[in-house]
Amino acid sequence: MRGLSKVRVLSRWREYVTLIAEAVKAVAPQAKVYLVGGAAEGRLTVLSDVDVLVVLPKRLGFEGAVELRAKVLEKAEGLGLPPYAPVELHIIGEDDLRRYSARGKVVPVS
Repeated sequence: MRGLSKVRVLSRWREYVTLIAEAVKAVAPQAKVYLVGGAAEGRLTVLSDVDVLVVLPKRLGFEGAVELRAKVLEKAEGLGLPPYAPVELHIIGEDDLRRYSARGKVVPVS
């Protein structure tokens, strides 16, 4: 992130989320995308990352989730997501969505 301040990078979080959602739809059309955490609740700080839920009809195993994460990030970078974007993907099944909803705000992206 040389030459870029963390605040400036975080100020583009909406752009990052849009690119991630587009990448998810290209790689896993059945998935839904939600924003959670500080960005969803309007409380980003310089220590924040942008938490994005990728919700699939069924939960993937560890290896499947790692593979999907790599594909989504590769596609998103091809669409213009900078490699330093502080985005954290959480790949879950629909059954897990309630757990996230109970912990805070969950905002649909797509």
